Amino acid sequence: MIKKILRLTFAAGLAAAAPANAADKILIGQSAGINTVPSLVAMHEGFFKQQGLDVELKPLARGGLAIEGLSSGTLQFAESAHVPFMAAVGRGVPLVAVGVAARGFYGKLVASNANADLKTLADFKGKHIGTQMGTGMFTIVLMLLEQQGMKQSDFNFTNLRVVDMPGAMATSSNNLDAVIGWEPGMQRIVNAGHGKVVIPAKKFEEMANITYPFLLTTTQSYRKDHPDIVQKVVDAYEMADKYIGTHKEQTIQIYVDEVARRGGQLTADDVRVMLFDVDRYGGVAFSPGDMKDIPATHDYLLKIKQLNAPLDLKAIIDTSYGAKAAAK
Repeated sequence: MIKKILRLTFAAGLAAAAPANAADKILIGQSAGINTVPSLVAMHEGFFKQQGLDVELKPLARGGLAIEGLSSGTLQFAESAHVPFMAAVGRGVPLVAVGVAARGFYGKLVASNANADLKTLADFKGKHIGTQMGTGMFTIVLMLLEQQGMKQSDFNFTNLRVVDMPGAMATSSNNLDAVIGWEPGMQRIVNAGHGKVVIPAKKFEEMANITYPFLLTTTQSYRKDHPDIVQKVVDAYEMADKYIGTHKEQTIQIYVDEVARRGGQLTADDVRVMLFDVDRYGGVAFSPGDMKDIPATHDYLLKIKQLNAPLDLKAIIDTSYGAKAAAK
């Protein structure tokens, strides 16, 4: 009887979490980082409200947690990189991507001062490199190594959290030759005089021929039951992307203020480099580059057995919402 009551209570909680119409609260899970800028702008500039939506943004440590929120019914939408999205679908989570929340690879290779004259990944063979393993960023690094005829064992990779990289590179006793991580940690290393950016994010993109889309996802059932809400959410993201393209300084300030609200501190100059080093906010619709990147990454995940079986990409990538938003 107790188990039955708990099951009924849990089911009631999921039902309460799923909005039935646009007047209900819509929760969007965000991972930390610059990929969240369009949804922050949409909230700050009132684009969600213009669509008749009551949206709450839920900051989370990583995109995988946002996907977990979708699968549990506590969130209606999530922003995440394409790698954890496909991994979740491979585990049987019924998700669908309805747009591109943002795009652009964010990893940078910062060499120690002693290795600042090195230029290519091959130059770092045998070197001690700190990086956060298990992330989508590291998956792309491994995929790039394979494309260039190298493998993980050619390097001495150490698992190191990005937040710990500035401190590690500043320690006189550290034996790191380089780190591969994301902002603002990489700028902090450089600004402190402890390293140099040797391979920026744009160079990684060009070498790997990727766009690295951060997907706006929901569940298959939510898309089926609320297609009008899905379209309105996607439309708000498109409005935000257009705003970012024509209001760069205002966008920078929005992000600076948001970081401060969450207890961090970044200057406008820091944020300017972070937001506009590659084309991150080119629109919510899937681009031709996105539609090449996703299947190529899917095939690599299969090869390294992060996926146990091929996914039906046409069933989990719905391009119609982004196309309609762009057309408007």
